[in-house]
Amino acid sequence: MRQRVITGAFFAVGVAAFVIPSYWVPFLMIVFAAVVGAVCFYEMIKAIGNGQSEPSNAMMIIGGIIALILAVVCSCTGMDLAVALALYLLIEGLYVFMCAIIPSVVRTDGNHIADGLVTGGVVFYLTFPLFCLCVVSTLPENGWLYMVPALAGAWISDTCAYFAGVTLGKHKIVPHISPKKTWEGCVGGAVGCALIVMLYFDIVVYGADGISMNIVLFSLLTFVLGFLMSVMSQLGDWTASLIKRQVGIKDYGNIFPGHGGMMDRFDSTLFTIPTGVLIAIAASFLT
Repeated sequence: MRQRVITGAFFAVGVAAFVIPSYWVPFLMIVFAAVVGAVCFYEMIKAIGNGQSEPSNAMMIIGGIIALILAVVCSCTGMDLAVALALYLLIEGLYVFMCAIIPSVVRTDGNHIADGLVTGGVVFYLTFPLFCLCVVSTLPENGWLYMVPALAGAWISDTCAYFAGVTLGKHKIVPHISPKKTWEGCVGGAVGCALIVMLYFDIVVYGADGISMNIVLFSLLTFVLGFLMSVMSQLGDWTASLIKRQVGIKDYGNIFPGHGGMMDRFDSTLFTIPTGVLIAIAASFLT
């Protein structure tokens, strides 16, 4: 436990060292996303190598590089957020389709459609949320304010779910994936995350971004989206756990003693970041 606490503290300081200064220097968020993405790609490639599929490591790496180049170009040109997201979906989406098909075309020793689907799936799984993190932090006015809860939402949800599960948890929810997870913890995490996200947007964002919507309706909207953020966080955790069980590993890595690897720390966050984008887009119609 002591090791987990110490590692967790150093991890939080490391994340803050990138995220806080990025309020004044937005490009730091791209550096942060590049570092996280590079380590996550390495850990996923290594993890999948323990399974039965044979995805193309080269194509996965190229997919990550394409997403990084797109993030830099979109941020440096100052294009509209919606245009940046559309550009990603067009270019990276086409590349994901290529990843799904090419292994079956170039390999003649069997049916490799599953390998292609894994290749394309990993590319989208890792690049889409990190691309969202970059463009929302750099393009919209006050975009940084929307990414903070998206990054912290997973840890807020986990903390609330832990305390709700410890005090009230009785009914298992997905024992074949996460034996300790309960319905009570799941609901408690979602409600706690929704309340904290709502208060954050009411206190920090509402006035700063000039939201014209009635504060009561805005609170209701952010509560619902905060609830959705927690649900996505828990789905992200289950997805990563399911992959680990499928390939027969306990953790994705060991760079964070007591916590595992980068994927073990960001598995839920990869699912909450797009929810932050959704809130930012919704807010753009309310100002």
